[in-house]
Order: sequence, then structure tokens, then C-alpha cells
Amino acid sequence: MALSPERRAARQDRLAEVAQALIRERGDAGFSMTELALRAEVSPATPYNLLGSKAEILRRVITDDFARFTDRLSHVRAANSLDFLLAASDLAVIHYEADRQLHRGLLRAIFSADSAEARDVMSLEARSLWRALVAAAFGSGDLQGVVGPDDISNLFIRVIGATAQTWSMDGWSPERFRLEMGLAVRLILVAVVAPGRRDALVKEIGHIASALGIVREAALRQDVIALARS
Repeated sequence: MALSPERRAARQDRLAEVAQALIRERGDAGFSMTELALRAEVSPATPYNLLGSKAEILRRVITDDFARFTDRLSHVRAANSLDFLLAASDLAVIHYEADRQLHRGLLRAIFSADSAEARDVMSLEARSLWRALVAAAFGSGDLQGVVGPDDISNLFIRVIGATAQTWSMDGWSPERFRLEMGLAVRLILVAVVAPGRRDALVKEIGHIASALGIVREAALRQDVIALARS
């Protein structure tokens, strides 16, 4: 008997939830389809029948995660489009930290050599989200210059991705992650921010850089102490 659309969707949701749980536990996406089926208590063929390939399951996990972030973002209020863009980058850190194990596992999986399809999905989702926010800031006049929204949004995405990847690999504290991300995105935007907003943004960069210097120095001291004890 064919499943109703509602039951099919519910089972797909369940498989995606189990896939997320496995990623949290393993620290990557190296689970097999057989392992997924066993954990979900379904037949070995069910994941293939309901979601297709392993790549499609990862696509579902990634798109679900972006949907959760977009929902969070819908509750953010800001005075203007530049402040909203900055708030969105701050929220990205909060979002990653709220489910640290899932996101660290996803990032490790995405940047592995055999995850081109998952990287493509992540790239498409990120481009759709961040380009819209950057374009809005250009449209309002908060950002301007000879470099347009496409180039800035592409750079924005690369910097966010690289910062998150380093957080994942190096095990940064939440405070360091917040400061590193805040500094990185502001260093991009200061080059194209409207003159009336530049001084304030430069001051923010100075404050963040100062705080980050203290955090980095403390982390270095801890590394040296740990090395001496080993």
C-alpha cells in the first residue's frame, strides 16, 4: 500500500532527524545507509525509497538546517539593512554554537574530499541567503562602491565558511568564534560601507580586534601550558 503524502513526509522527517543524530555522534557524515536504516528502525531499502541516495540525505540535512536559521533570522529586528546584515552574521555564530556537534560534523563532512555534492548544496543555500542580504544593503545605500553585491556576497560567504571551518577544526570557544566572525565580516564591509557609516564601523573593528587579541593570547598561553605538560 502506498504511503499517504503526510505519512511519507513524516518518515522523511524521521530519517533526516536520525541522520542528524548520527552526524552529532560521529563528528562527521560517515554513516552508512544500512546504519541509518537500523537506527531509524526501518528496512534497509526505506532510506533509498523515501529519500534516495546518501547525497540526497545530506542535502536534506543541510536544507533543513538553513530553514531553521532562516526562521531564527525572521525574528531579528534591525534599524537598517547594514545592521541587519551584521546581526545575521552574529546569529550565524549563535546558530552554529546552539548545535555545535551537528555543525562541526557537517562542516567536516562538507570539506572532505568526497563530498562535492554536499558542498554544492551548502554553497547554493548560502548564496541564496547572503546575496539577498548584501544586495539589500547595496540597494538601501548602506553599502556602495565599484565592487557590486555579487562580488561582495561571494567574498562574504567564503569568509563565513572559512571562519566556521576553523572554528570546527580548532575547537574555538564561543567567545572567540563570535569575535573572529565579527571581525572578519566587518573587515569586508568597511571597504564598501557608505561614508556616513564608516567611522562607526571602524570603531567596532577596533573594539573587536582589541578583545580578540586578548582572547587569542589567552588561548596561546593555554596551548603552551598543555604542550609543556604533555
